[in-house]
Amino acid sequence: MYKIGIIGLGFLGGSLAKALKNTGEVDYIIALDKSEESLNLAKEEGVIEDYSLEIDGRFSVCDFVFICTPVSFIVDYAKALEKVVKHDCIITDTGSTKKSIIESLKDLNVEFIGAHPMIGSERSGYQTSKDLLFENSYYIITKHEGNKEENIEKLKGIIELIKAIPVIIDSDKHDFITAAISHVPHVIASSLVNLVKTLDDEAESMKMLAAGGFKDITRIASSDPTMWQNICLDNKEEILKVISVLENIIDNFKAGIDSKDSTYGFFDQAKTYRDSFINRKINGTTMPELNISVKDENGAIAKITTILSANEIGIKNIEVLNNRENNFGALRLVVRSYEERDKGYEVLTGYGFDVVKVN
Repeated sequence: MYKIGIIGLGFLGGSLAKALKNTGEVDYIIALDKSEESLNLAKEEGVIEDYSLEIDGRFSVCDFVFICTPVSFIVDYAKALEKVVKHDCIITDTGSTKKSIIESLKDLNVEFIGAHPMIGSERSGYQTSKDLLFENSYYIITKHEGNKEENIEKLKGIIELIKAIPVIIDSDKHDFITAAISHVPHVIASSLVNLVKTLDDEAESMKMLAAGGFKDITRIASSDPTMWQNICLDNKEEILKVISVLENIIDNFKAGIDSKDSTYGFFDQAKTYRDSFINRKINGTTMPELNISVKDENGAIAKITTILSANEIGIKNIEVLNNRENNFGALRLVVRSYEERDKGYEVLTGYGFDVVKVN
């Protein structure tokens, strides 16, 4: 049984505490947060056994401590924990940037493993936390030269307990990757919202009509501005690199907007690459999938998931495919193994569904 410390019992830290408690492999959780109200609520709910408003000796029993605070606080908390935790405790974090944190903690006398669950939300606070938040989500472990392989495996094991998908990458690549796929997209989403605010008329016609695709691509602009301020300040160098590439792409589009071939090529290249996202790999392994043609009728998806569940076929991810040009079907399911993919194919085709095995 594990004993866990959690620093920062907000949406992410609270969800992590609930997920860990649900595993049945954790018998003690102590949490720290600036909100004693949240800490009391978590204790009343049986999510944590104890809490503290500061780093103290009660964290000395922990096998793992997760620092779930804004990135600007992570280093200070890790250094404070170093003085009280046992020598084989593993300290990890959930921050969206890694380079400066790992550099600052390279001489820590206990193992620090940088990590980053790929989870976005517009929510904040313990009251919004969810015990199922991590299931089937990517959880990045950023490995650096100071980490012991056995401790990487221990952290990987904890992540798998909460049914997340651990992805191990080198720490020096992390910040550039997240700048491109997370941080700059957030800047773009916020820029689009500010663009509409700037261009809108007094009657707010644009705001009234903004729906569908616009709301989808700007959803993340509703996230906590303090958190994103910290992320951008901490990862400024990589974010500016990515924005420079984006500026070149926009400039090339502007230069070729009068050309039919250029504009078509711009959208076609993006479409082709975006469509290829369906064949994702995790740690170099392609995930087995089933693509199923589904009628647009009530209960169609529920019927499929019920059939698979009855045959003990676990679904790791599910996606409705709006683009059917490749005839792959309208429903994409990622399953746990190739054996389950093949079994699912046989079962569903037996019920008359049109199914394609992928990967």
